[in-house]
Amino acid sequence: MAAPVDESVLNALRGVTSAHTRLPKPLLIKIYVASLKQEFNQERRMLLELVGPELQTLYDDRQIELEFVDMHFGTGDLEINQLERDPYMIHDYLHEIDICHAHTKSAFFMVLVGDGIGRQLLPTKMDEDIFSAVLADPQITADQKALLTKWYEEDESQSKRHLKQDYRLLPVDAWLVESQQMQRFFEVALQSLVQGANTSGRSGDFVDRVQQLRRTQIEREVTQAMALTSEKILAVFRERAAQCSKRDVEAGERLRKIKDELTMNLSTDNHTTLVVPGSAASEAIDPDNEDHESYLSKFKNKVTDKLRLLIEAHITNDPDVIKGRKKTVQEIFHEHATHLRILREHTDSAALVESRVPQQLRQNLMANFRNGSRHAPYFICGADGSGKSAILSHLYVQVGSWFGSTRVHRVIRFAKATPRSAYNLELLRVVCQQISIIFNIPEGYLPKDASFDPLYINTWFQNLLRKVEDMANDVLFLFIDDLHLLNPLDCDIVTALSWLPTSLPWNVQIICSSTTPVEQLKFTPMQRDRFKSAEYQFDLSLGDYATQLKIPPQCIPKDVSFVLYVEQQFDQLERHYGRQAVSGLAAYITCSEYGLSETELLELLMPTDDPESLIETKNGHFSFATFKKIHREMDLLLLLHDKIMSGKVLIQWRHNYCSSVAKRRYMDVQRTRSLHSELANLFFPQDEDESTLENESNRCETKSVISLKEREREKDSLSAVSTVSAGRKSSSTHHNDDTSTFYNPIAADVSYSMRHVEESWHHLMRSDDTTRFKQIAVCNFDFLLAAVQTVSISYLRCLIEHVRCYILDRDIELIYYTIRKSSDVLTRDPMQLGSQLISWLRPISEHDDDDNSLLSMTVRSATAWCDGYAVPLLVPLTGWLPAPLPSQIRTMTVSGTGCIRAVWLAPTKQHLILATNSGDVQQWHIMSNSLEHIFKGHTAAVTCLLVAPQSESELLLTGSEDATVLVWHVGFRERRAHINNAHTAPITGVAAGVNNTLIISSSEDATIAITDLASGKLRHRITHHRGPVSGILVAGACDVLISGSHDRTICVWDLENFSLLNTMQMTSPVLRIDISWNSVFLLALCEDNALYVRTLATGKELHTLKGHKSKIRTISIGKDSQRCVVGCDDTRALIYDMHAGKLVRSMPPNPGPVTAVHAMDNDDFLVTVGGNKITFYSFRNEELYVNPYSRHPRRKRSLKRHAQAQRSPSTTLPPITCFDLSRDSQQMAIASGRSVHLMRINTPEYQCTLDGHAAGVSCLKFAPNGEFLATGSEDRLVLIWNLAQGEISHSFKGHAAPVVKVVVLMDSLRVISTDRDSLLLVWMAHSGNLLQTIQGPYKSLAVTNNMRFAASTNGDNTLKIWSLTQEDEKYSVSHSDEITCFEISADSAHIISGSRDMSLKVWQATGGKLSQVLVGHSDAVTCVAVSVSNKTQVLSGSKDMNLILWDLLTGEEVHTLAGHLGPVIGVKVSADGSTAVSGSDDKTLIVWETKRGLALTSLQMHVAFTNFDISLEVSRVLVQLVDSYNMPVICLHNTPAQYVKLPTYSGPSKDVEDLRPQGPKRQMKRLLKKEVSLDTYTWQKKYGHLTSSVMMAQVDERLKRRFSVSASMEEISKIAETKTGASQANLGPEQAALAQSQHFDQLEALWNKRSPPRRRHNAGLSRQTSLVEDRLESSDDDEYQDERAATAHSSKTSSRSSLLP
Repeated sequence: MAAPVDESVLNALRGVTSAHTRLPKPLLIKIYVASLKQEFNQERRMLLELVGPELQTLYDDRQIELEFVDMHFGTGDLEINQLERDPYMIHDYLHEIDICHAHTKSAFFMVLVGDGIGRQLLPTKMDEDIFSAVLADPQITADQKALLTKWYEEDESQSKRHLKQDYRLLPVDAWLVESQQMQRFFEVALQSLVQGANTSGRSGDFVDRVQQLRRTQIEREVTQAMALTSEKILAVFRERAAQCSKRDVEAGERLRKIKDELTMNLSTDNHTTLVVPGSAASEAIDPDNEDHESYLSKFKNKVTDKLRLLIEAHITNDPDVIKGRKKTVQEIFHEHATHLRILREHTDSAALVESRVPQQLRQNLMANFRNGSRHAPYFICGADGSGKSAILSHLYVQVGSWFGSTRVHRVIRFAKATPRSAYNLELLRVVCQQISIIFNIPEGYLPKDASFDPLYINTWFQNLLRKVEDMANDVLFLFIDDLHLLNPLDCDIVTALSWLPTSLPWNVQIICSSTTPVEQLKFTPMQRDRFKSAEYQFDLSLGDYATQLKIPPQCIPKDVSFVLYVEQQFDQLERHYGRQAVSGLAAYITCSEYGLSETELLELLMPTDDPESLIETKNGHFSFATFKKIHREMDLLLLLHDKIMSGKVLIQWRHNYCSSVAKRRYMDVQRTRSLHSELANLFFPQDEDESTLENESNRCETKSVISLKEREREKDSLSAVSTVSAGRKSSSTHHNDDTSTFYNPIAADVSYSMRHVEESWHHLMRSDDTTRFKQIAVCNFDFLLAAVQTVSISYLRCLIEHVRCYILDRDIELIYYTIRKSSDVLTRDPMQLGSQLISWLRPISEHDDDDNSLLSMTVRSATAWCDGYAVPLLVPLTGWLPAPLPSQIRTMTVSGTGCIRAVWLAPTKQHLILATNSGDVQQWHIMSNSLEHIFKGHTAAVTCLLVAPQSESELLLTGSEDATVLVWHVGFRERRAHINNAHTAPITGVAAGVNNTLIISSSEDATIAITDLASGKLRHRITHHRGPVSGILVAGACDVLISGSHDRTICVWDLENFSLLNTMQMTSPVLRIDISWNSVFLLALCEDNALYVRTLATGKELHTLKGHKSKIRTISIGKDSQRCVVGCDDTRALIYDMHAGKLVRSMPPNPGPVTAVHAMDNDDFLVTVGGNKITFYSFRNEELYVNPYSRHPRRKRSLKRHAQAQRSPSTTLPPITCFDLSRDSQQMAIASGRSVHLMRINTPEYQCTLDGHAAGVSCLKFAPNGEFLATGSEDRLVLIWNLAQGEISHSFKGHAAPVVKVVVLMDSLRVISTDRDSLLLVWMAHSGNLLQTIQGPYKSLAVTNNMRFAASTNGDNTLKIWSLTQEDEKYSVSHSDEITCFEISADSAHIISGSRDMSLKVWQATGGKLSQVLVGHSDAVTCVAVSVSNKTQVLSGSKDMNLILWDLLTGEEVHTLAGHLGPVIGVKVSADGSTAVSGSDDKTLIVWETKRGLALTSLQMHVAFTNFDISLEVSRVLVQLVDSYNMPVICLHNTPAQYVKLPTYSGPSKDVEDLRPQGPKRQMKRLLKKEVSLDTYTWQKKYGHLTSSVMMAQVDERLKRRFSVSASMEEISKIAETKTGASQANLGPEQAALAQSQHFDQLEALWNKRSPPRRRHNAGLSRQTSLVEDRLESSDDDEYQDERAATAHSSKTSSRSSLLP
């Protein structure tokens, strides 16, 4: 069951909210600093430069951002207050205090109180009676009266006067003069009004109102803060040692009142007094003064301590942090809270005045509800500003009252408001999890088999809706605003919105709004047909549903449209603040994806080099004060709003339309790109010189938030965070030192936070610096890890798919498909990200020529992270997976081009340039499949084109049938040259030579023209050919020109002097030519449709390529200079290997003949054009892998030795048939085909290959002492290999059939081998002497560690146990169904067998008795394992997908280990028994802790495997894959298992004869004195007295022991007689004697079975002693003495009991 969720959170998730519902605050401590500007200048600098950054470092790990708000910063001259320039700003200051209080988690206000209270402010409003009293003052002059009348005008009610805002149009200096005049006058006038109040008889109310006007800035700020709360305020009082004598008495009194109010209301921890030493009473604080310096130091320390204590106290009691809350709930709650806040904003504005939509929608909805009928979602469509969101918000509030007693649950999402609501997949995932929490779905919030895969989430959503349908008393509403804003991606099934159900249950309602009409949304045809009904669609543009909204008060005239209103507000802002400032702010907000925080915007817009300079908006810059002003104004104008997301307060456009207005007004393509670059640099600073920070005085304020900012992680993933933030080990002990250190210079100092994962990558992507974007973001392991940990794997998948809408890049494709193929496992275990990247990308990164390639760095980074991980983690050391890329990467469909004769990649690598039939050259963006530009200039079909080799030049050459050549600059999209007089017939080829200074063209007029690009003049004309020139190429390495012609020749020319170097004569006219990248090969297509491969240097013919069945249209050689691609008329492209001269691959068919092919740089992709379809294939030659078993691969480039060991082999190697791990876990032997490869598993490194068998090796086994290896083969031989010399030391030829199993006994002397003839042979390893031959099961074989018994089975119902010391000692044990596995305990006492009958049975090795049955599995048992040191522990796996840990003694289940999603196929236990590893058909390995029964870590292998083994302490796991030549070696970092030294076992003797088993003996024959006939009569006559009760007491004790059987001889004889009586009746005397002898043998066997005789191994057939004496003699040097003593005791006890009368 799911864990309980606290009620307040659950209610919020259900949509049951009120104004008092507590939503989580942002992770922000924002402190408003109130002080006098001049007096506390140095203290404020100290706060911003030192205190802020120091405190920030303390709270970085808690993801808390600290910000000081200093309104005096950047306001110029210390003598002039900003409020003198703009008196209305006081309202913004006071509003900012409210904002700080609303958002901060702790202290929000700090006041610095000194010697004064500052000057009185110029009133912005005053009552008419006060204004009249001021004008009536006898001391007022006419000028002053005129000045007051000029600036103060009456409002509409005529009861108040307010200050005109026209002063903003005046020059600042002119206004300052008048402002200060009025301020001084008001100061005097208002004071006289107060003082004369008593004499004039004015009321107390009048005096109070005058006093309100007289308040200074600091008085107002303190009053505002105290009204909010006194708990989160810090006051610092500054006093001077020298008292000031000159002081305004009234001002002093007011100052004392402020101090008293603060000290009385604040706790002692919240205020402090500091004394400035020195004699001067009023001088400014000077940091160069020694006394003042010590004071500033005290100030810094005191304030830091006070703030730290205050913050700690509040954070400790933070109500937002509810300990124990499940991470899933926390994540979903925070996401929902963001949308609830936006909803609250809409409902508070109460914008909806009148609309018919809610009433009509209710009518339709309730009709369906009452009828219990299924229905479609409801759609509200309308243009921007038509009131969609207002209606949706109104409905959200109203629906709760529609259903009476039925419970209503509401989930709302504003599309694209957050990253989790920007993509269909993520939106649906979070909604599914929220519904699961709301209804407490039993399997918890994430099912066991959960996968954030599109198909799974879609099905999950449908299943949840079905579950809701069964809940009769619940109604679920899902509101989605702006449905059209969801990003359509490849991961969306069928279409972007196909997840939206067409038929909803009666009690589930989905209401969506969209600007785009329903028929244009990305629905399936079936959805579109269902949704078009008028019952479900409400179009606000129609008269019936027209909506009336509340008009903002600023809106003039009142009937203006929303579109015009937005334009008006932008115009007004530009008048107030200047176009530059508004355009800067608007452009940054527009560029942001989810909004920018205040500190991020200030970092961009506020210069910080001189804090005392005046920052003016007309220059495009803002100070704190001006930024707060414009921010508040745009908020009031309904343009901006604040959004709390991921613990940040983000500023964003309130309406999407504002963004499109800003784009149109302020942003072109170039500016947009540069803005994104600036934003990218904000998150990932470039070339930041720390030494300059000292001069950037107040940069620290914003830096403390930006660059020292949080390393954002989810609060609950503490273990994950601790391992992530722990970073890298300083020096790794990993075997590959170079893989354990990682340095990416571009992303070296980036600590990835939630903001990086959500916002920053958008800007990197759009800044057009693909390399930097890949290095810092999408191909950077730390970034990928942050995305998976802070959001989810589905978000990371959406993120990369979003990138793939813009960028085609092989590295990104590899990362994407790796993430995609690993989605399932990363859903369940995000910490496998490193292992998954290593598994998929290591084989590829090792084939990169550059060891510092991006993928190599990603793999190294992942390896380093895994190395530094603090808990157990499975990490691959070798590669085994193929490249994750599919064959076909992308397809484009183009229209209106006609036959495309040529295609080339643009220098951007993201565009294709096509040669069309119409004469236009088109540039298409690949990933968006959109036409971006048309190069117009040709008047006939374009026949050829080429992008010049040096990409910096960005030159495009095009040739056409109009006989002209045009040269373009691709980047600037302008024409550079027009060559129109060089040819008289259609152009057939173009090329650029000599560093792109020469333009070379060939034509059907049989000439080649060479033109100078700079001058446009013809340099030379080659007229050598006697027929049309069909193509030309320049070999870039040597500036050589190659030309092919219909005159059957290919010529090679020197471009320096245009001389002919070589001519190759062909058999038919040459149609097309190409040369390899390394200028070695020449490929020619001739008119006879043959492909000829020649050497370029000599013209020697190498191959004629065959295999094509239709006419070839185009040819191209890959960049590997090995493969070539040809396009044919039969719509297929073919790939040939030019080295081998063979056809390698045929590509899928196209809509038309393949007319153009092009291999991209590094063979990243192959482009084929067939008809109007352009296809991109993965083309990198991944098959050229090196044999993994070769120690010296023949490579062109040298490779590190460890890398050689890990190469994936070529596909021709035979698969691995079996492997074995040496007993000390150091070496592994792998059988592949006829060869055996030895490998050190710790490095892992291949050592040598043993070749000696004539057929495939079927089994192998290391000797326990590690000196030799035994290998069995289909060639019927068993070879013994001396491992020290790597040679065959002995060859055993005793088998007549293929060898199946081989086992080396613990003494490392004897070997047991089995063959298909069911023969088991025991023989000496060093000599091959045969010791024992047994007929029995041969498929599975094991031997006890004490070398006394062997067990084998063929997988039927029986298991045979036979003695290696006594030939006649054999047992057969059985199950009711097939035996699937068995294991022998380390103490050799028990054999545990598992069967398809779902049980395990524990048998005693000695005697074969059943001692325990283990029943608990619900399907066939598949595997069983025991540990060396824990004798009572048995672990079994089953097809029921579970493992059970058993107690061998009691037969009880200790733990059930559930975690696999498929049948368990194998389990292994560490030597100490603490750790187990299981493998399953679900292709995963899971590591378990046996003590608690917990899964520690897992690894998805992605391919099926049949077998695996582990080292003693589980530091290595070795896996045998199905039909593979690769052997993955996996490292378990931080293995919890301890190394256990295995006990050594030694045989009693090394003499061959002594090692032979004893033959069967007939003990009774000595007592019978060689009787000739042993019939029943003779037996009775001679030996009957031995069993009579009369004689029993006189019998010798030893004989009594000898004949202790539970049944009398007579009874035993009768048993035999019944079996043989019928046959004996007809027998002669000799046959009868023989039968009687056999009968005796049976009797003797029965005796031995009841009380088996124990003999010394060297006893032979010598005298027989009693059993007790025999045991004492043989146990002197026997390590199993204790065991035998116990057996003796039990047998003695049984003897006595049997002899009792």
